[in-house]
Amino acid sequence: MQGFELVASVASPGEFGGTDLSPYDAVCLGSPYCRRVEGNFAEALDRLPETVSLLHDAGKRAYVTTPAAPREADLPHVARLVDAAAAAGADALEIHNMGVLRILREKGRPLPAHMGAYANVYTHLAAGVMRDAGAVRVRPNAEVALEEMGTIAREGRVEVELLIHGKIPLGVTDRCFLLDGPEESDPKCPAACREERWLTSRQWVLKTVGKGVLSGRDMCMLEHLPRLVREGFRVFRVEGLYENAAYRSEIGSVYRDALSLAFAGERYAVTPGWAAAVRRHAKRGLCNGYYFGTAGRKYVGTVLQNPNSGV
Repeated sequence: MQGFELVASVASPGEFGGTDLSPYDAVCLGSPYCRRVEGNFAEALDRLPETVSLLHDAGKRAYVTTPAAPREADLPHVARLVDAAAAAGADALEIHNMGVLRILREKGRPLPAHMGAYANVYTHLAAGVMRDAGAVRVRPNAEVALEEMGTIAREGRVEVELLIHGKIPLGVTDRCFLLDGPEESDPKCPAACREERWLTSRQWVLKTVGKGVLSGRDMCMLEHLPRLVREGFRVFRVEGLYENAAYRSEIGSVYRDALSLAFAGERYAVTPGWAAAVRRHAKRGLCNGYYFGTAGRKYVGTVLQNPNSGV
């Protein structure tokens, strides 16, 4: 019996329709960064019933994300989003904000709550507070090491989701970096965030997606999956937002095969095909984030050597 869940992030119908989702067990719909992302599932609520139904028909779970940094003006929409996701039959709501978790609780908890990448989960105490408020899963912040994540799972008595591949979410802002004027009137919105943009300073590279800042290098835990299995982790995310369909499809296929092998307890080794796919999509190189207590831009491993550029 399969003992793990592999989750993909998909923002819009364009990403959904172009991606081979067969490697994934669940899909998290919508962009948490900006409500104006074209086709954003977390904004175009009328799209949710059909999309959730398609995922369920394919045997997959459907999660729906909420804004990472909602302001007062966003709260009425968030309330409608909760109702729409529940009515569509979604399996959980991804939440990055304690106020949104309160909205869900006040509505009688119609959906399980998964705390997302910006929920400030740094300790088991924070995870425990969220669990008591209704959360059943948490994703610790990027700076949290694997050892600390284990403590959060045990002492917080809550399921922990790990990012195992993709750009690391580092920050979110209320103002879009890519626009000159207000987003409601700037003619470059929403097309600007579909263009690939990088922030560079000497050897450092970050990726900007408008209101979000991501790592330049791709988090890659392919070499370390057996350790994650031994330490009891079971839920894994491939961060596919602002990537192309080939990225989400091929990286998902790599990790489906690799996780299946790791959980089978068989002799584990990174294959040449896996390595080639990972390198092909890592334009700025690879890293392990802060999982091993090192600087976020470093890569720990022997098979997939890290290029000298990027972060």
